[in-house]
Amino acid sequence: MRKTFHERIEEITEDVLVMGSLVQDAVHNSIEALVKMDPQLAGKVIKDDEKVNEYDITIEEKSIVLQAEHQPVAVDLRFLHSVSIIIKHLERIGDLAVNVSKIVKRLAKDNEKNNIDKDIIDLLAEMGNLVKPELARALEAFKTRGKKLAAKLGKSDDAVDQLQKMVFTKLFNTHKGEEDIKFVSNMVLASRYLERIGDQSVNIGDRVMYFLTGDYTVFHDDFPK
Repeated sequence: MRKTFHERIEEITEDVLVMGSLVQDAVHNSIEALVKMDPQLAGKVIKDDEKVNEYDITIEEKSIVLQAEHQPVAVDLRFLHSVSIIIKHLERIGDLAVNVSKIVKRLAKDNEKNNIDKDIIDLLAEMGNLVKPELARALEAFKTRGKKLAAKLGKSDDAVDQLQKMVFTKLFNTHKGEEDIKFVSNMVLASRYLERIGDQSVNIGDRVMYFLTGDYTVFHDDFPK
């Protein structure tokens, strides 16, 4: 029996949520790997990214075929267009989790562990504890078509930025030796990757707001309200 248009919309929705769940696992595991300096867990994140990429391709193909066959209008067209962008944000978040995991693989060697500053790792863990809920809220807003929830995304940006500044300050004040260069450069990258995970989650929320309302101004902070 051939599926109806809206059944296929629901199938795409479910695929996005499964992809989102995989990305959530990647983010959680990459942060856990960073905190514990666990190269095995980091390796799992890197390996599992293949599944995320497969969903990215499959969902995009389904969306294109559905648009070609049915030529949807209004909210359905906005939804399918937005899905194609949301999955790119999810794929990028997965890549950022992989990047964090690659840092763990680089630093988890015995000769590097001596230069690891637990205070810095704790600050990065705090950043992780702020960006993980942002991703969860973005996916919940997509699932429930929740405008209010989508509008609340980004509230933790200031706290994430403050923690990132604290990471930079501590790194450059207390790690000045040549032996610290590798640790410092990798921690700067890790903080940037975590901050970008939060940004990408907010972008997903903006896309949810757009396909629900058709309002382009959600993408531009400088538009008059």
